[in-house]
Amino acid sequence: MKKLFKLYYKAKISFWNTFSTEWKSIKSDKAVISTFLSVAIIILVVYTYIYSNQVVKEIPIAIVNQDATKMSRDYIAMLDATEGTKTVTTYTDLQDAKKAYYSKKVEGIVIIPKNFEKNIRSGKQTVITTFSDASNMVFYKRVLGDVSTINGYFSAGIFIKKEMAKGVSVAKAQQNYTPIQAISTSLFNTSSGYATYMIPMLTALIVQLVLLMGIGILSGSRRESITTHTNFPRLLHKGGSIPILLAKACLYTAIFMVIIPIQVGIVYTLFAIPVRSSLFSIYVFIIPYVFSVVFLGITISSFFKRREDSIVFLVLLSIPSLMLSGLSFPIEGFSEFYQLISKIIPSTPGINGFVRLTQMEASFLEVLNEWNHLWLLTGVYFVFAAISLKRRAYKEFQYFKK
Repeated sequence: MKKLFKLYYKAKISFWNTFSTEWKSIKSDKAVISTFLSVAIIILVVYTYIYSNQVVKEIPIAIVNQDATKMSRDYIAMLDATEGTKTVTTYTDLQDAKKAYYSKKVEGIVIIPKNFEKNIRSGKQTVITTFSDASNMVFYKRVLGDVSTINGYFSAGIFIKKEMAKGVSVAKAQQNYTPIQAISTSLFNTSSGYATYMIPMLTALIVQLVLLMGIGILSGSRRESITTHTNFPRLLHKGGSIPILLAKACLYTAIFMVIIPIQVGIVYTLFAIPVRSSLFSIYVFIIPYVFSVVFLGITISSFFKRREDSIVFLVLLSIPSLMLSGLSFPIEGFSEFYQLISKIIPSTPGINGFVRLTQMEASFLEVLNEWNHLWLLTGVYFVFAAISLKRRAYKEFQYFKK
């Protein structure tokens, strides 16, 4: 019993010494401070502000009106009244519209064909041609979507007028045109806003990138000055890496316990991004996420000989982390190999659980799989981190011993 108490006392001292040493290192290193403050707070605020409009509105388009009749002008007026598109100029010649498109004055071209009104009145089918740049999916989908919507309304109006001319009531004519009524309800992201979709995922991803970068810079500095074994002397003792790793993880968790409420509570509120979970649930979920990222960072940083190496490596790592996180493309669309790779990166279950908690009103039980996944990664990376830290401390000790 006395031996256990002695071990506990030494572990406790080591824990608080590590906590204090790591905190002093963070405070005294301007690069780490700027990484945490500028990246974790300022950049997220800037990103949120950039996407604060949520949806793209009034995309400029050119109309090539080859018919020049009242009905074609009515069609143009309906299209101009939509929220997404804005008619800049009406052309009679397609070449002029192309010049405006290639000079980026407009983002799309809509062509109303000759005999537009004549064909409609005679019961013939007419074609509205739309050109839009598919390399920009946001503009492309908005232009195509608005034109398709107006085509639907315009066709409905023509059909209903013809039915009413036969003596059919408005209600009956509407029913004849749409025997099946479709009711569409947007779940969670009710405004279909880009910020509501992107920012929560980006928040969870930036937590990982900031932690890895900060840990890498500190580790690189200690590698340059050969001070790992002096800063954390208990690493050279049996079981000494456990309290040191736990202290590091607890410190970084405490830092993000301050940053997350600023982002979720203040920034999200300012830019009308919904939060459908309690702060307590977010805190409980984020603990294994931060722990797993910290241990992963310590493991990776064992390969850095200089502090600059960490920045270069993590800049390169940020791109695959972004792509494999599901932010740019659904994980389900990856091959089995890349799905497996994504599962060993903490940001994958971290983003999934964070988004489900904050945006989908999921209960904690519904993100339990992601939470358990993060604890599993925490355990695996803890072992690797302990081995790498102890190995580095031993090498440094042997170096000075010579």
